[in-house]
Amino acid sequence: MRSVADRRSQRLAQILDAAWSVATESGLGAVSLHEVARRVGIRQPSLYGYVSSKLDLYDAMYAQAYEQLLAELDTLPPTGTAREQLVRVSRTVLDFVVGDLPRQQLIFQRTIPGFEPSEASYALAKRLIDRVTSLLSALGAGSEAHVEVYTALVGGLGAQQVANDPGGDRWTRYLEAVLDMFLDHFTP
Repeated sequence: MRSVADRRSQRLAQILDAAWSVATESGLGAVSLHEVARRVGIRQPSLYGYVSSKLDLYDAMYAQAYEQLLAELDTLPPTGTAREQLVRVSRTVLDFVVGDLPRQQLIFQRTIPGFEPSEASYALAKRLIDRVTSLLSALGAGSEAHVEVYTALVGGLGAQQVANDPGGDRWTRYLEAVLDMFLDHFTP
């Protein structure tokens, strides 16, 4: 017999799956509590037992996306030089976001008016930044400015890719070259 917590977790997973489906089919802005509830087979008021608002639903989606990304990153081998590890992490992040436009928009852009991740959800994003900062620091480029430029480069490649060549590699193929230029410029 499943516990209440298990049933609740399963229902939340169904809610998030439905929300991502709407986002994939019609765009991130098309996600509505009414449509998500309809797809899950519950009445909209029942949805409030899981998310308090549409922005709360986006927050749960944001957290789920970062949890999935961090889980992928945790499977990477911690071998090789810091530069090699940074390339692996960067490639994983880039492939993760360009594989799903709504996910890329939600975690790397501010496309939803009024949405700001909660402190708990943003802590997941911060774990990614901390991991990258550690690798950049090992290479001599761990200042706040260096991290900001790095995130702009990787995020920019992802944004260009999904906007102009979805499913292709027109921009993502330059990741290693862009990282080389960045590191050659900023590291001793």
